[in-house]
Amino acid sequence: MSSRYGRANEAATIHGAFARVARELPERTAVVSASGAMTYAELAAEARHIAHRLIALGVRPGTVVPVVARRSPGLTSAILGVLMAGGAYGILDMRWPAPRIAQFLRAMRPQVVLADTAGSARLEQAAVDHLTFTGLRDRAAARGTPDGPLPEVAPEACATVFWTSGSTGTPKAVLSPHQATTRLFTPQPFMDFGEAPVMIHAAAVAWDAFSLELWGMLLTGGTAVCHPEDLLLPPAIRAYISDFGATHLFLTPSLFDVIAGGDIDCLAGLRAVLLGGDKPSPASCRRLFDAYPGIELYNGYGPVESCVFASTHRITEADTRAPDGIPAGLPVPGTDLHIVRDGAVVPRGEPGEIAIGGTGLALGYLDAPGPTAAAFRDIEAGGERRRVYLTGDQGRLDESGSLRFAGRKDAQIKVAGHRIEPAEIESAVHALGSKRSVVIPIPDRSGAPRIILFAESPGTALSEQDMQGRLRETLPAYMVPSKVHFVSAMPLLENTKIDKRELSALFGYHS
Repeated sequence: MSSRYGRANEAATIHGAFARVARELPERTAVVSASGAMTYAELAAEARHIAHRLIALGVRPGTVVPVVARRSPGLTSAILGVLMAGGAYGILDMRWPAPRIAQFLRAMRPQVVLADTAGSARLEQAAVDHLTFTGLRDRAAARGTPDGPLPEVAPEACATVFWTSGSTGTPKAVLSPHQATTRLFTPQPFMDFGEAPVMIHAAAVAWDAFSLELWGMLLTGGTAVCHPEDLLLPPAIRAYISDFGATHLFLTPSLFDVIAGGDIDCLAGLRAVLLGGDKPSPASCRRLFDAYPGIELYNGYGPVESCVFASTHRITEADTRAPDGIPAGLPVPGTDLHIVRDGAVVPRGEPGEIAIGGTGLALGYLDAPGPTAAAFRDIEAGGERRRVYLTGDQGRLDESGSLRFAGRKDAQIKVAGHRIEPAEIESAVHALGSKRSVVIPIPDRSGAPRIILFAESPGTALSEQDMQGRLRETLPAYMVPSKVHFVSAMPLLENTKIDKRELSALFGYHS
């Protein structure tokens, strides 16, 4: 589908693409919540006001502006204002422990921090010595917006800072350019959202699915319905469909499984459901098709280094019965997919590591030249050198060019759509006095992975329950082990690596 809001072959900034929609649909609702709504014209005016305030505070093209706030129309105007000022926003989840927020703020070295009321309180708890400007204000404050020019920004400039898992024990800041987001929605969207789409906006604020739900609507003339709570439950889904006319919903496969197995009727009235973050369950997909044969269901694949999706596939009922499972799909606009082995591209059908190229690629990691050079490489493909991101995921391209995902090649695991590096958890455990630890993902009764931590006893009065509690103080909730077991010494294999099978069996697990 060709978008009305972008010309062919025209790269765009996020705020530039938004401005085109706002000029054509000024009175359409852009963002709505239980507490109020903003039209495209109102959102554009408030964002412009914030942009000028930020410029007065020293924000310039290339400046990273942290934001600590919950999903709301005010948050939308704030980050849009950051982009208009030429900066890049990095949203920090206020549910994170205060030390984690402080760590990320120090890494960004900001001149100014945007926060709502709750976010300001969280910053005080983090004891961060930075200027805090409360930019999530009553829209009446946007009256009298300055008319001066705003800076020119290139589509290749950084727009967003996402935080990824820490393979070395420290999370990395992914610098994502404007074009990584706009390639998905203009001028040729990766899917047909239809006329006046309305999407439930419930993804974690620091996750790239946040971009899908928000910018996916604001760059295509749709409406984002802000969910203020941490969890999205069936009663809220029903309310958003009945009260706001929600048509689109993004879910992780694990949450989709819960809904499909327990209260699938809450999805009645939706036009489309999008899945991403893990492999979808064919059985859950079949339940949805049985209940609502006309609904659209999509599977998306993509690490944050390629922003939201690198490939998508509209799932059919036949896919749910295919012996090789549901495809991860064809590349989205502006994206190339390659399968590489030993640094060379392999033919279709052969397995290897998934490499992603195109305009969706991140610029690299903030202040991390080593990890950037290791993950972003030049390869020979199609007779030319191309920059790609080596995902660490395994897969193959079938004869149609569709991606078939086969899992990870390293220790990284996924829980509820979050990519987790065990090394980050183990690093936090080491800081609490345990010399050696290992994280093992062990499925629960439903088959969903849960994090089990095995650690050598720290030799203090710290109990297993205390260890779990202390980890909550430094790690986000989704990374806290569901169970902690202390051992006097780790069982080892002949190569001196930890024997995970024996360790799991010792406590009655079957990993």
